Amino acid sequence: MTLTDPVGHMTGQHRIEILSTVHDVNADAWNRVVGLAAGSVFHTWQWLAAFEEAPPGEFEPRHIAAYQGDELVGICPAYLVHACPRLSYLVELGDFAPTGPILLAHSLAALDGGPLAVPGHDGAVDALLHALGEAARSAGARVWGVANASADRLSGRLMRQGFATAHITTSYRCATDAETVEEYWAFAEGHRRRKLARERRRAARDHTVRDRPADPDTTIRLVHCLLRDRDTPTDVLPAAFLRAMQAWLAPFERSITAVDGAGHTVGVFAGWQFGPVWSMWLAGLDTERLPSFVPYRAMAGRIVESAVATDVATVDLGRSNGMEKRKLGAYPVPLHLALKAADRDEQAALHASCLRLEQRCQGPEEQLDLTRRCC
Repeated sequence: MTLTDPVGHMTGQHRIEILSTVHDVNADAWNRVVGLAAGSVFHTWQWLAAFEEAPPGEFEPRHIAAYQGDELVGICPAYLVHACPRLSYLVELGDFAPTGPILLAHSLAALDGGPLAVPGHDGAVDALLHALGEAARSAGARVWGVANASADRLSGRLMRQGFATAHITTSYRCATDAETVEEYWAFAEGHRRRKLARERRRAARDHTVRDRPADPDTTIRLVHCLLRDRDTPTDVLPAAFLRAMQAWLAPFERSITAVDGAGHTVGVFAGWQFGPVWSMWLAGLDTERLPSFVPYRAMAGRIVESAVATDVATVDLGRSNGMEKRKLGAYPVPLHLALKAADRDEQAALHASCLRLEQRCQGPEEQLDLTRRCC
């Protein structure tokens, strides 16, 4: 059931409804908005259903839907966050101590967040952001915001509306709308292309790259191996959460694995394609067998070349390891955390906290130290 009355309430020309579960809205209608608004798998109905089934923390859904008449034209996935290891770490870095829960749109686990609206309904985005604040006050949250708002789409709007913002991590994306593989690699100088080809051949010498996912147990084991190797707590990606994601997102599955000579899966890039966006969300590695991500270049090169001359226009290679991803033609997209409070003094404190947070996260070559704890 919705948390509002059945007819919702009007914000400008749009009717707004707050949903206590994504199951209260039709999946096809929801995903239609995601597709028309050029969203990714992280906004899909299936992602939210998986998150609701096994969240990495304590979350209450407060999804916001914008309608014009009976047509769903805008969405804003959101959660009332009571406990989240990623958010706790950010709060610690920013020296910010919020009182009570935070309403967040939608998850620091995703590579993309915030509201979406179909073309011709840009005003619905503002209506959704306004409704986010209203929903926060109704739920008793003194602070609300947007997690992983991309700099190329949403951050400027949030800043104009007075949100305190911090660049907390960077996602690396490849534009793969080239006609041929040769045309794609033309960005690199000849000697650099030849060097990359040699490195890929060496990386593939002892491993076979396959265009298929690993079974859930293997994926979880390899992802957790890599997290532990980088001193990242596995509670940011608990097993139940990963298992739910693989089950619900199976229709969009496009993962890549690396297999050694004995037939053991030693590396995985877990990803999904929704529309023209192929998102490589997670990396996993058998660190007991391999001291470093040896098959990385063979796997990453396979991903990029598999996307060229297909319906994939963008490959999101995810966070961290920016120097390697730039060699593949990826460009950086800063992701921001944006926060707002109704109280003026609290809002001033949020601006100061976000400034500290961004300063403490920054590292060389647009790598953020936060990735070690916040994936």
